[in-house]
Formats: sequence, C-alpha cells, structure tokens
Amino acid sequence: MSLHPSSSTDPASPITDLAAISAAGNATDASLASEVDQLADALAARFEELTLIHGLTQRLASSLTLTEQSHQVARSLLDELAPCITSAILAIHLFPSAEHEQRATQQSALLSPRHSDEIFEIVGHSVTDSELVAIVEATRAKSKERTGDAGGVALVNDLQLAGGTRLRSVVVPIHRGSTSLGQMVAIRTADQPEFGTIEANMMSSTSTMLAVHLLNQQQYQQMQGMFESMIQSLASALDAKDAYTCGHSNRVAELSFQLASRLGYDDHALANIRMGGILHDIGKIGVDDSVLRKPTRLTDEEFEQIKRHPVLGYDILKGIEQFHPILPAVRHHHESWDGSGYPDGLAGDEIPRDAQIVAVADAFDAMSSDRPYRPGMKLEKVVQIFRQGRGVQWAADVVDTLLSLPNLQQYS
Repeated sequence: MSLHPSSSTDPASPITDLAAISAAGNATDASLASEVDQLADALAARFEELTLIHGLTQRLASSLTLTEQSHQVARSLLDELAPCITSAILAIHLFPSAEHEQRATQQSALLSPRHSDEIFEIVGHSVTDSELVAIVEATRAKSKERTGDAGGVALVNDLQLAGGTRLRSVVVPIHRGSTSLGQMVAIRTADQPEFGTIEANMMSSTSTMLAVHLLNQQQYQQMQGMFESMIQSLASALDAKDAYTCGHSNRVAELSFQLASRLGYDDHALANIRMGGILHDIGKIGVDDSVLRKPTRLTDEEFEQIKRHPVLGYDILKGIEQFHPILPAVRHHHESWDGSGYPDGLAGDEIPRDAQIVAVADAFDAMSSDRPYRPGMKLEKVVQIFRQGRGVQWAADVVDTLLSLPNLQQYS
C-alpha cells in the first residue's frame, strides 16, 4: 500500500478547482472590460452627436427670422447642416402651404407632382426635383418593407434605384403634430460610409426646429396680412371723407417707396416707408369734412385746422407699437428744409429721413392732382417748383432723385 498523497492532476483536486475559478474570473473581467469599452464608445458618440445638435440649433436660433421667405429659411438651415452631415446631396422639400392638411392625412401625397408653390432647396451634387422625389419614394418604400412605418424616419443604406444605381439615403419628415410641412433628405453614394443614428437624430432635431419656425412664420404672415388690411382700411376711410384726394395715400406710398429704394433703403425700411406713405394723412380723419371738401381756397383759420392733421395722426397711431416706426413720417412730412414748416419747425437734417422722402412724394402728388379749388398742375410746372424749392423746402438729394426718375410722368 502506498502512503503517498493523490496526484495533483486528479480532476477533483482543489488545485484544479482554483485554476478553473481563476480562468472564469479572468474571462468575466475581460467581458466586463469589453462592455465598458463599448459603453464608453457609445457615450462618446452620443456626446459628439448632442454637441453637434446643440451647436447647430444655437446657430439656427440666432440666424432664422420670421420675415425671411420659406426658401431662404430652408437654404440657411442646409448651409448650417451641410458641414455636420457629410453627404453627396442634402435637400429640403417643403410642401405647398394650402395642402398641409391634405398631406397630413394622405401619406401618398408625399410623392405627388410638384405644385407651383412647392419648394426644393438642394446643396451638393446636381439633382432634379423629380429625381429627388423618386429617391424619396424608393427610400420610403424600402423602409416600409422592413419596418412597416411609411411616415417616420426612413434610413436605407442599400438602396437600389430602377436604373441600377446604388445609394444610401435618409428621409426625415418635417411636421408638427398632424401638420405635415415637408421632408429633409440626405443621400450618399454607395462608396461613402453608411448613415447611422447620429445623422438621423441630427436631421430629426433640425427638422423639428424647422417645423416650429415655419408654423411661427405662417402665423406671423397671417398677422402681418391682417395688419396690412387694417392699414388699408384706415386709408380707405380717409379717402371716403374726400373724393378729391381718393387714392392720394396709395400714390404717395408708391412714390415714397420708389424714392427710398433709389436712396439705398433695405427691405425692412422700404416696408416702413410704404406704410408711412399710406398713413401720412390719417390725422385728416379728425378734420371737419366741410374744410376738407371746400371748393374754394381755405381761410387762415381753416388752414390752421388742416395744419393740425400731422399731430392728430401721430396721436391716433402712437398707442399701437407696430406703428412706432412710421410716426416720424406721419408727424413731420410737412416740415420744411429751411425750418418754416409745421408742426415742430424742424430744419435740415433734424427732419427724419422718412419724413423728408414722404414730404417730396406728398407734394408731388398734391401739385399734380386735381383739387376742389384748382386743376392738377402740368408736369413741367411741378418740376419747376421742385427745382426752386430744392434745398429750401425739400431735401436736395430727395428732389434730385425724384427728378431723375425715368418714368416720372406716370406719377402725375
């Protein structure tokens, strides 16, 4: 009988058990390390995605304005998005506004033929509107086969078109609630990297911001339309008081616009001076009809009543914030360059620029139009008076601009 202990190679020995436990522990540690590495990579990618989205939305929030046209908004967004999403084609397709409700309820309308007020903005490789729509159609069809979702984000990295062309594409709807506004499209060639969640999420975030902006823009335009209608109603009420001056406000507005455009006004300033021209005489609503319609020359007392209309107009409009930009033109369009005008006796450059322009347009229409006490003057006589009053009654450069108009006859 042997007295030696059992061999250490016995399968049931304690040493073998410890080795197995150690090996299992090492495998677990390696697995945990791998999972940690994967999680770290995912977090890093997510952080990069959020950083890109945050930077993009900050830039868009500071650059988009409600007064821009929809195609300008789309172009601004694409210019900001293009450096963040490498692609052969990046596009925004905005649907006609009149058909938003129909497009929200009929998914097939996403692919309907282009309408006259439809907007396609595209950066990158050249592609026609119809080619872009065909790619969108193929992408949505392929995505629906795989996910069953026809209206959400469609991401297809193995898209094959009818002609055999292979592409990668992402289509993201632009909508808010049940209102469908359009779609954003990114396209890569087959030799470019696949699209992933980073691109899709970034496009979704920016499409949401665009949808909110477009709806706000629509509401702003509706309010602006109502505001402009109210302005026109006020001008019509004034015209109704005096048949002889009917249309005077609109003619002054148009001529003021033409003068200001040649004097370097931007779009915003042009809109203001047009509005100021329409409402420059609104204070005459407070003047007696008998004075406005008097067929003979006014007495001094009656003229003093007429001279109140700039201040009356100013007082009528000053309580409405939207009218504040035009108040100088309304109050000061009867000031004279030499300081002899009214109501405040301003002189030279003390007179607001808008008022300088409206004063010339107002005087031109007043002289060339029929009045109760005299017929309209001939153009030659009007031109002579302006030359004499240049730098005395009116700003010299505004008079020069008026007399240089190639079609001055049409305003008389």
